[in-house]
Amino acid sequence: MKASWIGLVVNVILTSLKFLAGLMGNSSAMIADAVHTLSDLITDAVAIVAFKLAGRPKDETHDYGHGKFETLASVIVGLSLAGVAIAIFYCNIIKIWSTFKGESLPAPDTIALVAAVVSIVSKEWLFRYTQKVALNIKSSTLMAKAWDHRSDALSSIGTLVGIAGAIFIGGKGRILDPIAAIIVGGLILKVSIKISLDAIHELMEGALPESEKKRILEAIFSTEGVIDAHKLRTRRIGTSVGIDVHILVSPSLSVVEGHDIATAVEHKIREIHGHDAVISVHIEPIHEEVKEPGGKDSPKRN
Repeated sequence: MKASWIGLVVNVILTSLKFLAGLMGNSSAMIADAVHTLSDLITDAVAIVAFKLAGRPKDETHDYGHGKFETLASVIVGLSLAGVAIAIFYCNIIKIWSTFKGESLPAPDTIALVAAVVSIVSKEWLFRYTQKVALNIKSSTLMAKAWDHRSDALSSIGTLVGIAGAIFIGGKGRILDPIAAIIVGGLILKVSIKISLDAIHELMEGALPESEKKRILEAIFSTEGVIDAHKLRTRRIGTSVGIDVHILVSPSLSVVEGHDIATAVEHKIREIHGHDAVISVHIEPIHEEVKEPGGKDSPKRN
């Protein structure tokens, strides 16, 4: 919440500065950059609402909590960025086409150049700060916001180059301003596609990466009393995860001993994914025909 509020405040200031600099400095690239930052401002507000909803505890109608609100916010962030990119493409392709018809573009002013520098510095700082917080709390939405800030910093670099070229070259060089705006749009679109696909994967109950599943299995097999494991299923629930697994133990164990092993497995997994992880461990007696750990449908064989 703190990272989102800081981002919101910075984006309010930057949006105002960029629009003012773009209008006063006759720069379509800076106006495109301002629209990008405006989208950041809107998605910051969406993220704040999503974090508030996702932080609500589980209730009678949501047994696994409200973590998916955060994933939904990531989709909104991604789609809004895609819309911004398309709008930038449309507006600046028209401007470039107009130059081929003999129309001249207005020369950008140095105020637009100064605004681009301010944007690069502030957005790169926001990216690093937000990324650090996102990694600490394992938040996909906050990580999406971090890359949103980085895309704005990159777009401002393109804006800076385009404005500088249009100012110092002059004449036909003014076409560099809308060209820079289109490059900005391309960077924004690339980031939006990644954010959207990752969030949709999570909404569709996509499994955790193979590297994470491997870590989970290693933790399970390191637990005393576990002979084998199979039917591992994983998914992400906002900042947390859901894990279901069947473990095979000796059939001679008592119910209490089997329960203790399952509890130990849960503790091992929580050391990796935190105390909020939703873990279900099913105990099965190993069959006599299984001669060695890693039955034919067991992940351990891989």
